Amino acid sequence: MPTTTDKENASLQAAREVIEQIKKKPQSCLGLPTGRTPRALYRHLIAIAREEKVDLTGVRFFGLDEYIDVRQESAFKTYLNQSIYQPLAIDQNNCFSPIMIDDYDALIKRQGGLDLTILGIGGNGHIAFNEPRTPEFSWTHCVTLDESTRTANQEFFPSLDDVPRRAVTMGIQTILESRKIILLAFSKSKIAILNRAFNGSVEEAIPASFLTKHPNLEIYTDFEFTWLK
Repeated sequence: MPTTTDKENASLQAAREVIEQIKKKPQSCLGLPTGRTPRALYRHLIAIAREEKVDLTGVRFFGLDEYIDVRQESAFKTYLNQSIYQPLAIDQNNCFSPIMIDDYDALIKRQGGLDLTILGIGGNGHIAFNEPRTPEFSWTHCVTLDESTRTANQEFFPSLDDVPRRAVTMGIQTILESRKIILLAFSKSKIAILNRAFNGSVEEAIPASFLTKHPNLEIYTDFEFTWLK
């Protein structure tokens, strides 16, 4: 069910869900996003893991996506290193990126499958970098980024021209096979797309709408939202 609260409390609750997953299954496989949305979650996750001395040695971490032809300082792997891997002293052998692996989905399956995947939602309804018109039965693949997505990510680059045009992303099916999904949607600018995704038709034009098919999805927002499931 959706959770409506302020961003800090929503992020804290989501972080506790991640910690509980790790405690329940110390060899958990986690799918991790980047960008503005999960920053508070990662901050709370680090604090809880340190305070409660959570054993993370068996956890495997899978980045959702990665730019193609990007400078190292702007790569999502660098973001995750700085945001969570290094602060928690995660073994780099347990950290994976889709751009480093020829068959990311096969690797995930060999590791036992994703137990918990954290997502944000783009203004055009994308999840990970699955842009509009991505088919439901898609696996990890290369994608050409929509201009709206590039514009939304411009703040992380010197100019729009520096934002990569291509990326690699987990596919819709890769994500839907995760045993649990947490979706974070913060700021009132996401109200319209969240309503279209969850209270409208399920369609390729809004990739996030496929999440309505998942049996174990939790939504965390900082605005009033009702999912008419």
